[in-house]
Amino acid sequence: MKLAISNIAFGENQQEALNRVSQSGVEGLVVAPTIIWPSLPEIANLSGQELTDRLKTLEREAGDYRNRLGDLGLAVVGLQSLTYGVGENAKIFGTEEEGKNLAEHLKRLTDLAGWLDADSMAFGSPGLRNPGELGGEQAMERAAKLFGRVAIAAHDNNTQIAFEPLSGYDNKFVENLNQARELANRIDHPGFGIHPDTAAMFGAGDTPENLASLVRDHRDSVRGIDASAPDLV
Repeated sequence: MKLAISNIAFGENQQEALNRVSQSGVEGLVVAPTIIWPSLPEIANLSGQELTDRLKTLEREAGDYRNRLGDLGLAVVGLQSLTYGVGENAKIFGTEEEGKNLAEHLKRLTDLAGWLDADSMAFGSPGLRNPGELGGEQAMERAAKLFGRVAIAAHDNNTQIAFEPLSGYDNKFVENLNQARELANRIDHPGFGIHPDTAAMFGAGDTPENLASLVRDHRDSVRGIDASAPDLV
């Protein structure tokens, strides 16, 4: 097991925080991409040579960042806050275009995850996963179709898109571990996983035994667990 910390906690002076973390015994870093690359969401809207040039630049910058972390004895283990800055035109259960926008954005992030050697990408984003009037079966099918496409790109980049069960936060889709397990079973692809959060587990009534069962049955699908608590700030 590798203990990791999120760069969301670092504040404005990222380098100073990295120096301190490197001396604390922590080896892993979970990265919120837009903290380092604020204009990242724009990439999904590019095409042609402009897209090619932007991706080459991002690949070089990601490699430089990975190497700087390596010099400090740190490594990126995952990405989070994947949809920060994407706006309202990207949703799981919106229009066909909104679903495509979300999928394309996440697929671009799989490139970044690969360049950073990140094992997983945690998808929370409760505001983008409200099924509205869709029934449970329809919602599962639509989510499985969208994330199945992202899973292929993730696997190609040696990473995994990991769906986070969320209780609270006005979330209406996949609120507990069993529902996450159902979605993973439908997609059934090594590029898709589950990202448990202990605070969300508490809110959903999931137990440590439920988590142990999930890890036992889906060992390759659980690459990280958020250690949190309800109302933690």
